[in-house]
Amino acid sequence: MTSIDDIVSIRSLYDRYNHGIDTGNGEMFAGCFTDDGSLNTLGEPIIGHALIAEFAETTHAGLSAMRHEATNIVIDVDGDSATGAAFLKAFMVPDHTMVITGRYDDEFRRTDDGWRIRSRLFTADAPA
Repeated sequence: MTSIDDIVSIRSLYDRYNHGIDTGNGEMFAGCFTDDGSLNTLGEPIIGHALIAEFAETTHAGLSAMRHEATNIVIDVDGDSATGAAFLKAFMVPDHTMVITGRYDDEFRRTDDGWRIRSRLFTADAPA
């Protein structure tokens, strides 16, 4: 049975992930992943804490006003594993110009430090 604590812990990863990328905080961002976690955004997977942290620190350099928002989050827990999905909206502030939209498909693992992302695949929506 899925506990509310599991759902709250996993949902908080979506928020920490977005705060980490939007502030360029590589440690916070990489801390959302398992040690062998992978992130596939728009190309080849990025694997491991060091490369994931570097991605967060460099991806939006010069774009301090970019914001990510995960919505319609769905989580299914099965023991020490879970899957999740969410829609993403990324935009610039203060004018709210949309940069990209898409979907996260996630696998999570319960670790000694709590729930972490094992793998995240981002699929961008096709341009209209």
